[in-house]
Amino acid sequence: MSEEQKQPQAAGAGRRRRRRRSSTPRSPQQAPAAPVPAVPAPVPNGGQSTGQAGRRGRQPGPKRAPKKPPAEPRIGVGCIVLRGDEILMVREKGRWSLPKGGLDAGELVQQGAIRETYEETGLHVEVRELAFVVEFQAKTWGHHIQFFYLGRETGGVIGPRDPDREVQEAKFIPLRQLREFLRFRPRLVALETWLRERKPRHFVFDLDKEPAMLRQRRRVGEKDGEKGTERETAVAE
Repeated sequence: MSEEQKQPQAAGAGRRRRRRRSSTPRSPQQAPAAPVPAVPAPVPNGGQSTGQAGRRGRQPGPKRAPKKPPAEPRIGVGCIVLRGDEILMVREKGRWSLPKGGLDAGELVQQGAIRETYEETGLHVEVRELAFVVEFQAKTWGHHIQFFYLGRETGGVIGPRDPDREVQEAKFIPLRQLREFLRFRPRLVALETWLRERKPRHFVFDLDKEPAMLRQRRRVGEKDGEKGTERETAVAE
């Protein structure tokens, strides 16, 4: 084959190759996918973040004041026992008071008043009605609530039966001499008010702001028919 014949064929082959290349469609170049924003997970505790990021972005709130413990007052129970114009009193640790004592665990208030009256005086009593409630507090003594009932004497022999041996004497004294024996002001005020009104009342005393003892002179060491020396006493109840 001559050279002139080879050249047209070669040119035709080139054109055919170009047509074959142009006949094949080129796929367009795909653009990179945009990043999908992350969805925050639900936050517990009412929407407040507990993670490190939440702590950095949130100012700490004011601290709560510590909760006060429940009040635990000391409960006392006792009885008022009358014989005509006399009232039953006990001498405990050198001072005179109404028959009374602390309420035992699991004991009802009236049951405790009956028990304490027998242990301190030797007399059996039947509880009738509530006479008064005395509530007082002081930094040195704490918080006390004492229930006193009118008791009717039903038997027994007067004389201390105190298992703790803290009561030295029990006896009836004339009501007119009450202030010579009973010096603790909260119980004295409550008792004198009840003797006048014969109505139950609740008396409250803050002994950090008002006197606890009756400020008057009394006779100490005095027996029946004898006179003792007078001096000022200040014994804490």
